[in-house]
Amino acid sequence: MVCSICHSPNAVVGKQGSKKWWQSKVTEMLQEETGIPDSDVDTIVAYLAKNFPAVKINVNKARALDLETGLELTAKESEAIVQYRETKGSFKTLEDLKKVPGLDAVKIESKKDRLEF
Repeated sequence: MVCSICHSPNAVVGKQGSKKWWQSKVTEMLQEETGIPDSDVDTIVAYLAKNFPAVKINVNKARALDLETGLELTAKESEAIVQYRETKGSFKTLEDLKKVPGLDAVKIESKKDRLEF
């Protein structure tokens, strides 16, 4: 398989993403590999999207570690979400979440399709 040229089979373990996200990752990884047919790229993306799909994260229930790994946040950002939630109550919208001090609003906006409230 093309991916095994650079990665071990365990490289995708723990990764999750939408088909669009996997498309961007595969395109990024293959930018220097010009000899790979588009049909092979489509097959790789379809496989990854099917077997490693994006999972929604409930920001009102998730532990800090789950927020960190599931949304690719820093430990500090994840802890800030939990702390804010514990003092101010549950988040109802993305805009509520963006009010968390120390949380990168642009980063969390890019993850909005993975969020549940």
